[in-house]
Amino acid sequence: MSVSKRVRDLIIGKDKYIESYGEFKQAMLSGQFAMIGIVMCLLYMTFDLAAGVYETAPIFFAAIFFLALSIAIHRQGDHCLANYFLLPTINFTVYIFASSESPNTGAFIFFIVNALAAFAVFNYKQRLLSILFAAFTYVLFVLAYFVDFSILPPRNYDEDTLLFFVVINFTLALPGGMMAVYLLISLNHHNAMQLVENNTLLTKTNAELDRFVYSTSHDLRAPLTSVMGLINITERAENKEDVKKYLAMIKDRIHSLDRFIKDITDYSRNNRLEIRRENVKLADLAQDVWESLKYQPEAERINFQIEIPDDIYIESDKARLQVVISNLISNAVRYHDMRKQEQYIRLKYQVSGHVISIKVEDNGQGILPEYHSKIFEMFFRANEQSKGSGLGLYIVKEALVKLSGSIQLESVPGLGTTFTVRLPR
Repeated sequence: MSVSKRVRDLIIGKDKYIESYGEFKQAMLSGQFAMIGIVMCLLYMTFDLAAGVYETAPIFFAAIFFLALSIAIHRQGDHCLANYFLLPTINFTVYIFASSESPNTGAFIFFIVNALAAFAVFNYKQRLLSILFAAFTYVLFVLAYFVDFSILPPRNYDEDTLLFFVVINFTLALPGGMMAVYLLISLNHHNAMQLVENNTLLTKTNAELDRFVYSTSHDLRAPLTSVMGLINITERAENKEDVKKYLAMIKDRIHSLDRFIKDITDYSRNNRLEIRRENVKLADLAQDVWESLKYQPEAERINFQIEIPDDIYIESDKARLQVVISNLISNAVRYHDMRKQEQYIRLKYQVSGHVISIKVEDNGQGILPEYHSKIFEMFFRANEQSKGSGLGLYIVKEALVKLSGSIQLESVPGLGTTFTVRLPR
């Protein structure tokens, strides 16, 4: 386990997560300040004990206790309350020692770090708390250097010791100040990147919405118009065989419309619903998909083979994974090659390092090379005879983006097609 992971688990707690990036970073910084404070207290207490000074030990122990309590509260998930213990503790500790010794030790540097910490560990909504704690720090600074009062007895040092403490105090305070400023820069950068990403996504969404409205209005109206025309013809038909033929055509148009509505529903759910991870038995999922497709007329002669062990489970969003596999198998059924004596669809599974690969392989019609880069576009149809919506593979690609996965196509016209889905393990 890496050092950063150990520190994270110590401050936040093992297997505990904070959804907000900013809140996570601020909680981590607050916990790190507490840890640095504990180390500094132990270091200075060691110096004092080695020099025969024992009256400071209770103060150091009290500071260590409250700083450790702050970390414990972080682990309970109440990060704002943890700061209520952190900031007064480090402020009072610095005040007690600064008020009992010469300003030439450089202890005042820690007041600057404390003020920066107040702005770093609270978010924008809590900015009033930041201002109040910074003001509290300034008040303690004034009391320490302009009011003749000290809890500890005055401590005087020679020139060499003063220089030693200046170097030590500056060396310990500088990283704390840098951490506070770096967090603020990091949060600003993260927010800027989020804004760029959201603007890019908004532009993409607007373009897709324009295409979506245009294509859906056409693809919804076309089957309905066709059904209305077929109903008019059927009403005038006198031959029973003609009526059967027209009803079969109406049924086909309705199925086409139903598939299109299902694709729209899948598209909407993928964009709207949060990811819900669970252990999914891959072989059972594939079998369920096939059970829903095998009674289609096109699937009657297809040999469906699941080459996945029964004990294979993957952690993923089951609904989205089902949409991915269902669309790939449905396409393989829809575009199989009726001229071939043996028709098959094979589902394969492979693990390589931290990547899971799921392959859907068929010996269907195949896809022309010039269409390989376009088939994942919204409403693209590679086959003029296609009865699909042109949304299926686009939804597959978008669902895999949500799952941090990818898809690759290999296809030779007349021989067949293989889609390889890759997911993080």
